Amino acid sequence: MSLARALTHTLFPCYCPCCHSTVDTQGICAPCLSALPLFSPDQGNLLLRADIQTQFNLPCCDGLIACGWYKGMLKRWLCELKLRHRSHAAYLLRQVISHQWQRYCAEQIIDVDAAILIPLPRHRLINRGFNQVMQTWGRVLEAQLTTLPVLSKRMTRSQQSLTRGARLKNQTQAFRLEGTLAGQRILLVDDVITTGATMNAAAQLCRRAGAAQIWACATCLTPY
Repeated sequence: MSLARALTHTLFPCYCPCCHSTVDTQGICAPCLSALPLFSPDQGNLLLRADIQTQFNLPCCDGLIACGWYKGMLKRWLCELKLRHRSHAAYLLRQVISHQWQRYCAEQIIDVDAAILIPLPRHRLINRGFNQVMQTWGRVLEAQLTTLPVLSKRMTRSQQSLTRGARLKNQTQAFRLEGTLAGQRILLVDDVITTGATMNAAAQLCRRAGAAQIWACATCLTPY
């Protein structure tokens, strides 16, 4: 370690956000990253799990992968990013996503040609100033997969306070897809899946555009 780096580390130490121990570089320490309650890639396609089949309605998707449940540190960091635009939260989420994505790739769970990130409606993007999916998954996948900017979304009611049935109705014709996906295997990415209404509406359009296979992908799945 150089003298300048050692001095900086002494004056401005970095701490793991989970255990609060000092670390050499910003982010989650290796033991805490390994200890996070993430889905195990050796479970394979999460849509084959009975509990997930019961909760999430994704008939237009062939498979599902995710980092973990929407609770604990993952929920905290997502809320800090979406509601407060905390860049540190985005950094931590990218660290988790990169870790989980590498684990899925090592298990050879999925084989896709391109990724499509779920967009925000134009007005919401202007008001918020950023798309959290682009800041997390987009930054992780950019060197590994082609990202197709073919999907757009109109303004709809917020899904947060809606019932399952209302969510499905709210997402009807919410998306627009330009171009063709003929024969392509697509990774469709969002930050949180609660019922599957948003993801399945987008997947349905991808299927109509000719996608051969569609994998749903999310940072978190909302538990009951």
